[in-house]
Amino acid sequence: MRKKALYTAVILAAALLAAGGVPVVLAGPSVGTTAANFLKIPAAAVPTAMGEAYTALVGPDSIMYNPAGLGLLNYSSFSGAHNQYLDGITQEYLALSWRSRYGTIAGAYSTLSSGKIEAYDDNDMPVGNTSTGHTLMVLSYAQSWPHFNQDIGKLDPMLIAPGWTRIEPVKDYRPKAYRFAAGASLKRISEKLGDESSGSYAMDAGLALVLPNRWQFGASAQNFGSKRQFLEQESSLPSSLRFGIAKDFHTINDLMVFTVATDLVKYSDREYLGATGLEIDFMKMFQMRVGYKTQRDTGSKVCGGFGMNFDRLADRGGLLRGARLDYAYLDYGALGATHRIGVQLIW
Repeated sequence: MRKKALYTAVILAAALLAAGGVPVVLAGPSVGTTAANFLKIPAAAVPTAMGEAYTALVGPDSIMYNPAGLGLLNYSSFSGAHNQYLDGITQEYLALSWRSRYGTIAGAYSTLSSGKIEAYDDNDMPVGNTSTGHTLMVLSYAQSWPHFNQDIGKLDPMLIAPGWTRIEPVKDYRPKAYRFAAGASLKRISEKLGDESSGSYAMDAGLALVLPNRWQFGASAQNFGSKRQFLEQESSLPSSLRFGIAKDFHTINDLMVFTVATDLVKYSDREYLGATGLEIDFMKMFQMRVGYKTQRDTGSKVCGGFGMNFDRLADRGGLLRGARLDYAYLDYGALGATHRIGVQLIW
């Protein structure tokens, strides 16, 4: 019984860390009752630095917030990040998207690992080490309307520009003063503690709308699916609804571009929370980011980071047309700070 209790305590501790810190009592009957709370930990560097206000934005990391955003990408891309989390816990994240005339197909893989944890038997004697592992695998498909096959590989001027310098924008006339996209994802969620493991499936679905002057809107439903059972405990996944809006503002000659995004998020086990992010792009080379969340269990509600484009250094005749490096800082108060290093590639 003592060994089982120890395992259960480790599971709960990992879940609390994954959820973002020490829980507090909030209004609502189901607070803290969901499983697989590692899904709430932001993995990608750019969205993390902007407070996760990413539902209406478009990029390879849309697979984690609104799969419809993938349908608005005109080029193929890769995004990866390493997160040095709390107390030796590490998180890895990879996402790959491929654009074709039939839509965008994307996949993502994310892991959260505790490293070695010392284990004890019923007599409190050390018996070696154990570990916890949390894995997320995602497969997504998205398409936009109207879409023009001759525009694949080019920047759509209706969208908030991502700052790449080696991608040619579409210059000829395109009908329709809007862009609409829809996307869906299938997820496989797995958790493991020692010899015990559990797995479940979930679905994401999202919509995106782009209006003139680069007004972008997004909505998504995430983590809706089967319950997860671990040992004798069965719990629901932390499903969520997200609604977002984003807009950019340009100075003369685009020397500086300000992108503002805001999200309203409702988790199944929490009250509504708001997230707002700001990115300032300097000459399509250097970016500063800051984010704010209205609800945090511990630590600062403000986060931030920066990025650097290296696409001007890329070979014009090479396969890659863009490369960037990003950093995000997220503080958990007495528990410590987390640091994410991310990279993006496009072709």
